[in-house]
Parts: sequence; C-alpha cells; structure tokens
Amino acid sequence: MDNSLSLSNSFTLIVEQEIFALEKIPSLVSKNWQVFSIGKELSEFLIREAESDRTKTAIKWLENTITAKAPGPVVCTDIDLLFHPSLSLDPLVLFRQISRFTKLIVLWPGEFKDGVLSYAQPEHHHYRFWRNLEGIEIKGVHDALQ
Repeated sequence: MDNSLSLSNSFTLIVEQEIFALEKIPSLVSKNWQVFSIGKELSEFLIREAESDRTKTAIKWLENTITAKAPGPVVCTDIDLLFHPSLSLDPLVLFRQISRFTKLIVLWPGEFKDGVLSYAQPEHHHYRFWRNLEGIEIKGVHDALQ
C-alpha cells in the first residue's frame, strides 16, 4: 500500500463492517505514516479522569494528541470507544475538526450506502448514522488497497 492510498482530501474514511478487514490496513501503509490506536491510548488516559470530566477531557486529549502529529497522515484505528454513550461525542465532527490541522485516515467500522455513513448495526445500542459528508473522502477497504 506504500502511498497508493489516495489522499486527495485531508480527511479519508476507510469504511468496512468486517473488523478483520480494517485490521489489515495499518500493516500496509507507508512507514512514513503514523498509526494511532485511539481506543488503547484514550482508555488508558480516561481511566484516571473523573466520570463527569470525561467528555471534555476526551475531546481535548484527542485534538491535542492528533494535531501534535501534524502534518500527518495519521491512520486512526480502534475508534469504537469514541461512540460510547457515556462520552456523548460525535466522532465524525471531532475528526472533521482535527483534519483541518492534520491529514487523517480513519478506519471506520460501519457502512457507507446510499449517501449514509453508519457506525455499527441498526440493532446495536451504539448505532449512529450521518448524511452530511461533504469534504470527506470515503473508501471501502478494497478501494483503499488498490
């Protein structure tokens, strides 16, 4: 994959429901790209925070940590924690804001169909969907690997 992933935008989502397919991507990107496991790093950070402060703390931590990796690209993996209802975050909005400063590729466990991006399955309690996707390059794993 060494630089074959098109980065025409500063924010690219690689969308796939099958987690194992997404897990292949980090080992295939250029050595110059930074791979960042959000779930692992954020969970270790939030465990020390009071529950009432976790939302603000998570936003600030994510923005500061990823923008410190500018100009990127940064491949964000393991994003599931950002969807936990207790954090009340909108991960898509966060990634859009951060991509103004750092080129992002986000491995998104979900689906993009008929102009709608979703996270999880409709029957899952973390299920969410978005329609306003202007400025975001969206690819499937197969497209990203070509």
